[in-house]
Amino acid sequence: MKIAVTGGTGYIGAHTTQALLAEGHEVRLLVHPSESAPAILPLFGDAAARVEVLQGDIRDVTVIATLLDGCDAVLHAAAVVGTDDRHERLMWEVNTAATTTLLTRAAALGLDPIVHVASYSALFPSPDPAIGPDSPTAPGRSAYGRTKAAADLIARALQDAGAPVVITYPASVVGPGLGGIRGVTAAGWTPMVRAGVAPRLRGGMQMIDVRDVADVHAAAMRPGRGPRRYMCGGELIAFNELIDILEYASRRRIRRIPLAPSVFRGVGRAADVVGKILPLSAGMSYEAAWLLTAAVPTDDSRTLSELGLTWRPVRDALTASVRHDNTMVLD
Repeated sequence: MKIAVTGGTGYIGAHTTQALLAEGHEVRLLVHPSESAPAILPLFGDAAARVEVLQGDIRDVTVIATLLDGCDAVLHAAAVVGTDDRHERLMWEVNTAATTTLLTRAAALGLDPIVHVASYSALFPSPDPAIGPDSPTAPGRSAYGRTKAAADLIARALQDAGAPVVITYPASVVGPGLGGIRGVTAAGWTPMVRAGVAPRLRGGMQMIDVRDVADVHAAAMRPGRGPRRYMCGGELIAFNELIDILEYASRRRIRRIPLAPSVFRGVGRAADVVGKILPLSAGMSYEAAWLLTAAVPTDDSRTLSELGLTWRPVRDALTASVRHDNTMVLD
């Protein structure tokens, strides 16, 4: 198929574009005007010959119309990601408004499938003991969470109307990025590795290999299957084990400071206040602290059974990601 792709220059999007090209598809890649197309295409090797680059701002409705014109399907991964509430207006413009325009226009044009990359954050907190693809959309406790939740409601409304919208919900994504692209999870642990200090607390994170998320998107790119939702949670890694892996992979000693979950969440609240004025690490926010200390697992059974996939060992991806970032950022 000819697939329109947004966010294909990002961490998940680049791996997904590579996976789609490996399946033999053609890609029309939307690239922001501030990005260099010649620098992006080499990421895809010989398959770059099947990539058509369209430069433009996803907030422009005419750009969306041009992007989708003549395509069979769409993969929408573009988003403003992070916990920096200073970018809330931009998040609403990109994560919600532009997403609404793109998904509804794709449905009107009859594209199939319409794959929308949502987020675990759109479903957290959840009343369910394990967050699954049918867990209710959550209200969101950060600008990112609120904007992704609003987009999730719109995508689900299109599904209810019968549009072939496929929604994926990646948790914390790890593994080396293509061309040195870093994920937001890596940005969260970098300060701890640099400082050599981390809290010791009860909790954990759902983590998944970025290549597994890309494989989900490639496998979901089949027309005629109707609306579907897939959780991409991976494996729950205890926070203290995460610090062990960071220490081993970075070859840097990390001192542990015992911290009660309530105190850690309080630090997150304080970070939210300071973050309205000063830039802070992606891992410093109340939502991040709450998510980490709650340690709610995911139910990925539908994803694995329907798409015929198995997850890669996430500890290997995490170790490789830390070593990659240690070389790129810390040394």
